[in-house]
Amino acid sequence: MDESTDVTAVVSEEQPAISHDEYLELVSMRQSLLELKAQKSDVLEFVNVAQQYAAQLQQAQQQLTAINEALTENTSALQERMKEIVEPLGVSGEFTITDTEPHYIVANS
Repeated sequence: MDESTDVTAVVSEEQPAISHDEYLELVSMRQSLLELKAQKSDVLEFVNVAQQYAAQLQQAQQQLTAINEALTENTSALQERMKEIVEPLGVSGEFTITDTEPHYIVANS
């Protein structure tokens, strides 16, 4: 017999092993870990997106405030200018101005 063959035979006889129940337990625990990692990945992606929106929220609110102020100012300016142009013509109430020239003022009935 060769000396290396004897060593291999001794190692294989003493090879450590676990029971089938222990193996199933470890496989189950590993599967649970993989599922948790997948859930973590999904939640982490959501958190990252939410944080990006949160960072932009204050800026968006400031823009909205500025736009609302501009709308109010421009609406007031349009109403004042329309009054300056139309009131001297004796028009009151609701009316429409025609798109084609001459731009007639037509009272809405």
